[in-house]
Amino acid sequence: MRYSWKGAAHLKLPKLRWQIVIIIVSSVIVLSAVSAWGFSTYYSGLLTPVDSKNNQKVTVTIPAGSSLQDVGQLLEKKGLIRKAWAFEFYAKWNHLDNYRAGTYSFTRKMSVDKMMALLKNGQRQQIILLVDVRQDMWVSEIAGEMAKVSGLDKKEILSKLSDREYVRTHYMNRYPFLTNVILAKGIDYPLEGYLAPGVYRFIKGKKPLTLDQMVDPMLTKTGQTLEHYSSEIKQNQLGSVHKVLTLASLIEQEAPDAADREKIAGVFFNRLNLNMKLQTDPSVAYGLQRRIRDYTQKDLTTDTPFNTYTRTGLTVGPIGSPAPDAIEAVLNPVRSKNLFFYARPNGKIYYSQTYAEHQAIIAKYSHEWANKN
Repeated sequence: MRYSWKGAAHLKLPKLRWQIVIIIVSSVIVLSAVSAWGFSTYYSGLLTPVDSKNNQKVTVTIPAGSSLQDVGQLLEKKGLIRKAWAFEFYAKWNHLDNYRAGTYSFTRKMSVDKMMALLKNGQRQQIILLVDVRQDMWVSEIAGEMAKVSGLDKKEILSKLSDREYVRTHYMNRYPFLTNVILAKGIDYPLEGYLAPGVYRFIKGKKPLTLDQMVDPMLTKTGQTLEHYSSEIKQNQLGSVHKVLTLASLIEQEAPDAADREKIAGVFFNRLNLNMKLQTDPSVAYGLQRRIRDYTQKDLTTDTPFNTYTRTGLTVGPIGSPAPDAIEAVLNPVRSKNLFFYARPNGKIYYSQTYAEHQAIIAKYSHEWANKN
C-alpha cells in the first residue's frame, strides 16, 4: 500500500480544522449580527418619546456656552429623554450638534429627532399677554388693562373708543348687534356694556397689539351670548338688545348672587311699569365716573344721563359689562309685588313691597354699614 491509515488521518485533519474555523467565524458573525440588531433596537428605543400620551409643556432653558453633554444631561434630568448618551450620539452622528441657547418648550411626547430640530433652528418662547375684563368693569377701566399689554396708552385707547366715527367704521359695520342707539347723546363710550367679561389671551408678537386685536374677541363673545338669547330678547318687554344689556349692567353691580339678581330684576321691572325711578346707586357712580364707597347727598342729586335718582326709566346705556347670568336675570325675572330691596354688608338682601317696610329694614341694619366703614 502506498498510504498507511495513519497517513490518511493526518491528511484529513486540516479539512476538519477549517470546518471548525468556519463554524466559529460564522458563530461570531451571527452573534455580532444579533448583538448589533439588539443594540440597534435598544438604541432606537432610547430615541422614542418618553411618554407618547403626555402633551404637558416642559420649559427648558439652555444657557449660552452649554456643551452637547450639558444639554443631554439637562434634558434627561427634566425627564424629556431616556438617556443623555444616546441623545449625544444621535446628535453627533447626524451632525446636529450645533444648537442655539435659549428657552424652549418641549413635551414628553416629543422624539429626540423633534427636539433636536427645535434646538438646531431655535425656538422663541411664546409670551402670553392677558387682558382681564371683570364683570361690571367700565370701559374706562378696561382701557387700563388694554394699555398694560399693548403699544397704546390709556388716553389713546379711550380717545378711540369715544370717537363715534372710529367705532362706526371699525366695529359697527362688522357686528350687526351694534346699532345706532349706542351713539346716542350722553353715551361717552359707545361700546360700554358690549365688551364681554372674560380673560383674553394674546400671543406677544414682533408688533404691539392693536386696539382692534383686543376689542374684536370681546365683541365676538358678546355676539355669541346675544345669539344664544336672541329669541328670549325678542320676547322680553324691553324689546331690544341695548335695553336688555342696560338693565343687566345695573343688576350686575347690585348683586353677586344669581338668585338675587332675578329678584332684583323683578323689582326693577315693577318700578319701570309704575314709572318709578330705579334709584340704584351704581348708576350714580358710573355717571360721575368715580367708584364710590359712601354716597353723599350731593352724589345722589348730581344729574347725569345715568343718574337713576334724578331721571326716570333706564339709563341711556349700560354702565358696565354684564355677565350672562345678569342677562338671564333680565330675561327671567322673579315676579313679585316688591318695589324695594336693601343689601346688608354680609350680602343678604331684603325685599319689601312698601316704602314703610323698606324704611324699617334700613333703620334696623343701616348701622352695619357705618361700622364697616
